Amino acid sequence: MVELLVTVMVIGILLALALPAMRTFLQNDRQWTQESSLVLAFNAARSEAIKQDVAGGVQVCASADGATCSGGNWANGWIVLSSASATPIQSVGALPTGTTLTEANGNLTVTYLSTGMLNVPLLAAPVAPAFTMCDSRGVAQARYAQVTLAGQVLSSNTPGQNLASVNLTSC
Repeated sequence: MVELLVTVMVIGILLALALPAMRTFLQNDRQWTQESSLVLAFNAARSEAIKQDVAGGVQVCASADGATCSGGNWANGWIVLSSASATPIQSVGALPTGTTLTEANGNLTVTYLSTGMLNVPLLAAPVAPAFTMCDSRGVAQARYAQVTLAGQVLSSNTPGQNLASVNLTSC
């Protein structure tokens, strides 16, 4: 009986130590997967823009309905849409409750030209779209991704920091 009691206590202690670490692992994995789906959408849009060679390009835009560029915000989901078709090339649904995704300049659409570069208005100062994804853990665990004006998608390897290794300040 004593051996059984000791075994149950050891299992209890191990579970008490393992459960918080498992929760953190699952949160990190979920957030990394969500960020990867955003990066993949930008890469798919760039690839399709080059492949299709259409005048209007291919855009990645915030979409609440998964079919049109309905705006709202990026956390509601996004689609990859060619100017040659009304059917989305790719659609990603809303992020889980408590997760935010914001673009630093308020852009709800990023358009790729057939050159693979971003469509940037000539009259405006060019600004690369930058995205911050936060979950319930806050800015310290936020993920950061940026699309360069040449169309390349870069993401920070360190949670809570941008590409220049500077700590993010808001979600």
